[in-house]
Amino acid sequence: MSSLTSPSTGSRKSWVLGVAILTIVSLGAAGCGSSGSNNATAGSVAVDQAGSADQTPSGAAFDQGTPVDGGKMVWGLDADTDSFSPLSGRWDRSGHMMGSAIFDPLTTLDASGEPVPYLAESLTPNADNTEWDIKLHSGVLFHDGTPLTADVVVLNLTEAKKALITGKGLAGVKDVTTIDPLTVKVTTTQPWATFPTALASQIGYMAAPAMIADQHGGEHPIGTGPFTFKEWVPGDHMAAVKNPAYWQAGLPHLDEIDFKIVTDDQQRVADLADGTVDALTTSTASSVSQLRTMTDYNLLEDAKGEERFASLNTEQPPFNNIKARQALAYATDIDRYIKATGAGVYQPVNGMFAPGQLGYNTESSYPAYDLARAKQLVADYTTETGQPLSFTFLNTSSIDDTKTSQTLKDMWEQAGMKVALENVGEQDEVVAVVLGKYQAADWRNFGQPDPDGDYLWWHSSSVGKGADISLNTARYATPAIDMALDAARATTDKSARNELYQEAERQINAGVPYVWYARVVCAIAAAKRVHGYGDAVNGSDGTIGPKTWVAKLWLAAPTS
Repeated sequence: MSSLTSPSTGSRKSWVLGVAILTIVSLGAAGCGSSGSNNATAGSVAVDQAGSADQTPSGAAFDQGTPVDGGKMVWGLDADTDSFSPLSGRWDRSGHMMGSAIFDPLTTLDASGEPVPYLAESLTPNADNTEWDIKLHSGVLFHDGTPLTADVVVLNLTEAKKALITGKGLAGVKDVTTIDPLTVKVTTTQPWATFPTALASQIGYMAAPAMIADQHGGEHPIGTGPFTFKEWVPGDHMAAVKNPAYWQAGLPHLDEIDFKIVTDDQQRVADLADGTVDALTTSTASSVSQLRTMTDYNLLEDAKGEERFASLNTEQPPFNNIKARQALAYATDIDRYIKATGAGVYQPVNGMFAPGQLGYNTESSYPAYDLARAKQLVADYTTETGQPLSFTFLNTSSIDDTKTSQTLKDMWEQAGMKVALENVGEQDEVVAVVLGKYQAADWRNFGQPDPDGDYLWWHSSSVGKGADISLNTARYATPAIDMALDAARATTDKSARNELYQEAERQINAGVPYVWYARVVCAIAAAKRVHGYGDAVNGSDGTIGPKTWVAKLWLAAPTS
């Protein structure tokens, strides 16, 4: 793989266990891609003064005009975080949004979803992609005046490798050392051609040494980002103000950005309508449907990202028996599910990848809805085990999720299963699932622009034993799946990687550890005076990983 290099070195504009675990599982976060909606159109990729592509297209209706400096923006989010530390914080979609105002990542994603240098000036691999030299931009300062150096990056990556939250993401790293004041060498345990993509995630955000040394550092974060921390009132808001010494000239545009926590989606929409917030994020079908009718606001929809599915615990009865898993899949009428819970918003799915993404296959091996076949498998299971096919389905207690649970229960019981519903708080659900204390659970995950970003959820190295934490929530893995994932990680050949991810999906679908039902829509809605965000060519609106476009947000002057 050739090195990743910034086009210019001159002007560089351009949970408690459950809370912690939610960061990496990203139940409501990880990869939403965008389809665009009313008043939102995809355009050409903008190029900053350094010549590097960013995620904001110049053709989007909400990104026209010359940026205006000044003003305060209020952004409505659906969840708070437990910490702003990249090493220990619950950075779901909302956590990333807030974190990216304070911190910068070593790499980011360009408009095509490819990793490009950010805090790093270049990333250069050896011949077999087992060593990476990361050269940093010079002159970058943390908010406390500490310079960003190779030693600081070594400290961050070393601590990240040891941390509960980020350790699994760096399990493939063997060693991190300093070569010179601005160059770091990372040695991996296996060829990792897509390593720069990992640095565009939470593990790539750099925190100041003083913050890392402070056991309460996550309460008053220090980064190199476009905004400096002002205050945090847990459960209410986090405020940050303009960093006057930001290393990218001319940025940020805003004087202040406040993130207001409003957990109720309908209330968040109401806050947008009355001007309490300038912009918001949401992912429920009901709120997206409502926003589509509000033509006085711009709406950016993400329809290429996370899949919604039932995760099945393949280590415990009844789903340690493939007949039970197959019965559930055949009994799931995806069209009926979507009509009942997300008509006009959700899209049907039968695998991990969306059209246009690496690994997408139009010829899926996943079982199609067949109630008669489901009933026969239920009978076969009972004959084989001497037990009825019964289980508890775990979901959160939100209105939308309660409706989802009942809809699925009705389908599955038509096939002869006995289904008990358990609706709990989101954190409780996550803890139960990653510790293996569940049978079946409603889940959302996957959908990263590069499938290697989802490696942990599918690989055997992430399967916990017994009560150990398992990021592979279904605890399902085979040598064939591992071989495909490892081979895809080791090359940058897109054709080869596409075939390998298709094979991984075939192998996963054959084992039925997941019962697919929909691809959700995540959305950003904003007042028309909000600019500086938009569609990217790869379908990402930046809800995954870094939000390097936060620095580019600006408010148009009010009209008389």
